[in-house]
Amino acid sequence: MKGSFLGFAATLVLATLACGLINQAPNPPLDLNGVGTIVAATFQALTPAEAAASPTVATETPPTAISQTNGISISFDNISFIIPEGLANGGSSEKIPAVSAETGAPWEVGPAYMKITLSSYPLQGTMWQPEIRIYPADEFRQIDSIVGDRMNEITSIVSNPSGPLPKNLPFLPFINAALVFYGQMQVIYFNNGSGIRYLTQFDQAPIPINNQEMFYTFQGLSKDGKYFISATLPLNAAFLPADGSQNSPTPADGIPMDWNNYENFPVYLNAVTQKISSTDPNAFSPTLAKLDGLIQSIIINSP
Repeated sequence: MKGSFLGFAATLVLATLACGLINQAPNPPLDLNGVGTIVAATFQALTPAEAAASPTVATETPPTAISQTNGISISFDNISFIIPEGLANGGSSEKIPAVSAETGAPWEVGPAYMKITLSSYPLQGTMWQPEIRIYPADEFRQIDSIVGDRMNEITSIVSNPSGPLPKNLPFLPFINAALVFYGQMQVIYFNNGSGIRYLTQFDQAPIPINNQEMFYTFQGLSKDGKYFISATLPLNAAFLPADGSQNSPTPADGIPMDWNNYENFPVYLNAVTQKISSTDPNAFSPTLAKLDGLIQSIIINSP
């Protein structure tokens, strides 16, 4: 019964999105906010507001804490970084062409950018690829005012890391799903820029936080404001189920989701968010130190 309900919920979200796109007039003005609102509003209706995690205060890795990372040096065009030992054995770059409202879905619209994919990453078969995307910030801002708003949010958090955090942290590019939780929030500086990192998961219906879908993200800007960096790096926690299936067991030290009493999902979400946020950074695989080290080593030079 519960599996059927969740399947219906996911189908409802997808159908809502599809109908919204089909019913648009020819060549409509781009409405990226509408995309996020449809999914987020549907998910919010399934997840009561009182389930929101307690306000969190960001921690900060100051510039003086950045150290040279031992590993593999990588360089593509005007971008270079170091892959910490054991995180990957190299990477490949690809220049992704721009997508317009006429050539892609609303959440895919964006400027041309460079995508760097890490090879032989320790986690395979996850929902997210181990990638670093480098966008031209000014061109990205021209897509929609929401892009600029999210970049400004990142700058605001970096400038006041001890302040309270918003209910939802900024994330780009746009995703046709809702941010379910965030934890392990921290301000990170790289060689010529800064931003925020956190662990999160995006879904279209309530399912357990799991190792197939949870990932580490960095969202930041170069110091000169010319480049926006978005990194997605999968990671695992030993206490999480392998995936979001009802048939996947929760480890003994994990927090099981109550599939038979859906109204308890907010309680579950709060508990697992707190557990992830309080977990030793070295207990994740890969460790947060390795993922942070990769980000801190980034250098972006103007071409």
